[in-house]
Amino acid sequence: MKKKPAETTIEDLTPNPRNPRVAWKAEQIEPFKASLRRFGDLGGIVRNLTTGQLVGGHKRVEVFRASTDVRVVKTTQAKDEQGTVALGYVIVDGDRFAYREVEWAPEIEAAANLAANRWGAEWAWQLVSETLQGISDPSLLELTGFPAHELENLLAADWTPPAREALPDDGAPGHLVKLSNEQHALLQQCKERLALRYEEDGLTDARVVALVCTEFLNHAS
Repeated sequence: MKKKPAETTIEDLTPNPRNPRVAWKAEQIEPFKASLRRFGDLGGIVRNLTTGQLVGGHKRVEVFRASTDVRVVKTTQAKDEQGTVALGYVIVDGDRFAYREVEWAPEIEAAANLAANRWGAEWAWQLVSETLQGISDPSLLELTGFPAHELENLLAADWTPPAREALPDDGAPGHLVKLSNEQHALLQQCKERLALRYEEDGLTDARVVALVCTEFLNHAS
């Protein structure tokens, strides 16, 4: 007796809490839902038979052209409400990648092409950095697609919340400023140079800011 395949429900599709993308804002959910309903899934390789052009998957196809064994296997169907007329795979050296054909007017193709490139959520950079820091295999790090200089910065990033420092002669409990990675790197460079110039050890960030502002004002005057 043939075994019935196990069923998977939406409840089984558990989100990864470490997914390094910023969650949709409330005002983005309905437009994205409407885009999926109108254009269908644009995440794979999508070809418009009306124009003979790609709608999505340009970068994948660019890479596929360097392979020696590339085939498109598809099953045609009656046009559905998203304009899909065929589904299948691009088989590249034995590996399969989702493929879809549509019949769209050029204007719909243009809108779908923009949507395919627009609906990538923003990076949650701290999660990106922490995820990379948890990967010990250098070959896997290379496959993430981040260039060497970005990998270096993200792997070295310290996401420990900054200590709250009191400003000079300020009786307040402290002053907190959020810095980007680039701004923090600049601050540390200034700290190293000013420590040598003023022969001060253990310069605080607040002291560095005060010295930089003083030098700027002296120079400006």
